[in-house]
Amino acid sequence: MGKVDIGRVRSLSIKCLSEVAWHDNNRMRQDVRESGGLQADQFDVKWTQENAAGVSALIETIDGGGRPRKILMDTGWDVEYMDGVFRREGVDRMLSQGEIGFLYITHEHVDHFWGLPAALKYRPDIKIVIPNGFSEKSREILQKSGHTGKVVELGPEAPHVLFPGCASATFDIPIFLKTHGEQALYFHVEGRGMVTVTGCCHPGVIGLLEYAREALEGFTEFHGVYGGLHIAPFEEWGPAQEELLDKLKAFRLQRLACNHCTGVLTVQKMLERGMPVVRGSAGHGSQSELYLGNGDTIVF
Repeated sequence: MGKVDIGRVRSLSIKCLSEVAWHDNNRMRQDVRESGGLQADQFDVKWTQENAAGVSALIETIDGGGRPRKILMDTGWDVEYMDGVFRREGVDRMLSQGEIGFLYITHEHVDHFWGLPAALKYRPDIKIVIPNGFSEKSREILQKSGHTGKVVELGPEAPHVLFPGCASATFDIPIFLKTHGEQALYFHVEGRGMVTVTGCCHPGVIGLLEYAREALEGFTEFHGVYGGLHIAPFEEWGPAQEELLDKLKAFRLQRLACNHCTGVLTVQKMLERGMPVVRGSAGHGSQSELYLGNGDTIVF
């Protein structure tokens, strides 16, 4: 497979709608442990519902042809919580008025996908883009949520150019809680470089960047990363995490807009290394101002 030139976007901004997947780490870990550990099926875990929140982001860009585009990436977990988030940030209106082109579901984990009804109540016929590997139970959620639109399933065979300057890549990997497959977005920002946008980064942030280097052409540098980098989601730390940060720093990214499962401790370690972490406001329930949080926007 040869390299793919995905074109350019003229601008790119991302609003973190919510990076808080759940409210209490200990409660989350206990729910999983009591249901059999990370090898359990997420549909069999007895989740503490009042602990649920959700992860979601609004992507706004102007493509290479000058057309404005909006993408809703992931739909969170708790429907009531996510409905409040969407109303707070005006996403309910954008959905109702057809301003958002499609929903992009990075993977089927509970905190990124189960809040789907909160989006579909405002636009049930919106196109939904999912990665190859969705389980039958997750497909049932699509149906039971009242979705009436088109579902596009993207496989790992090649980068999929979604519009000029934007591509999606699917990583055919097993993920804990009996899920499989995750996809991420790549934007080639004119005059800046490549930006990768991820939900949870289960393929690893180094894997995402190396994929771009191997599969995409036409760019000379990496500019930034947005999303959860899954480095220390439960604030664990050791030699593996140290080595990962050393490798990530070598990519010379200009902007690290990392949150969610990256871990607060990870961000502290990044700042100690002088890495270009984008700070936030710690608003609307986000844990820390050290990183981009709920309601914060980054312009790449």
